[in-house]
Amino acid sequence: MKKNIFLLVIIIASFFSCKKEDPKPPIQAQTFEINSTGSTTWKYFSFANNDTVTIVDPVNSTAWDLAFQRYRIKTNGGLSGSGSGSAANSYQKGQTGFDALRVIPDTTTFALDASISIAVQQGYATYIVNPVLYTWFTLEFATQGTQIVPSDYIYIVKTGTGKYAKIWIKSYYSATNVSGYVSIQYKYQPDGSKNLE
Repeated sequence: MKKNIFLLVIIIASFFSCKKEDPKPPIQAQTFEINSTGSTTWKYFSFANNDTVTIVDPVNSTAWDLAFQRYRIKTNGGLSGSGSGSAANSYQKGQTGFDALRVIPDTTTFALDASISIAVQQGYATYIVNPVLYTWFTLEFATQGTQIVPSDYIYIVKTGTGKYAKIWIKSYYSATNVSGYVSIQYKYQPDGSKNLE
């Protein structure tokens, strides 16, 4: 009898020690539209919050990941902030590229925010932005005026706290064709790994 009980204890212990942990659920793609219509103010966005956030001291805060002012975009790093923010271009495009980017390669080179010269109506002006994210659009000249057209690149963003997200900037216009409404699709990895699925 004692032998049978001992055997039963070993079997139960083996069962619990061999039980696999439940796999993590896949990361869900999120979409968000940022109202960045102001030409003198920045709108700050947090991947963790899936929302814009109010930041009093952006240079010394890690509570934001991206900032938008019209078509200009900053990350929370380099000259823009004290966080770990930076960005890289995956050179994949559209929904196919978004779905294909599952893991961030170890060879990925990230760019910090820097001061660059940007064409404006009056000529050129210097802005602190992320130079990689400045490639998110092209200008198309049409009879109805200049249009901003997304390049459809999929970008990898390192957040203010050093985590990762992939982002696809899909549009610059609202449903009623008002400029300055930046629509993004993204997947954010909250565990800090380079796995984006």
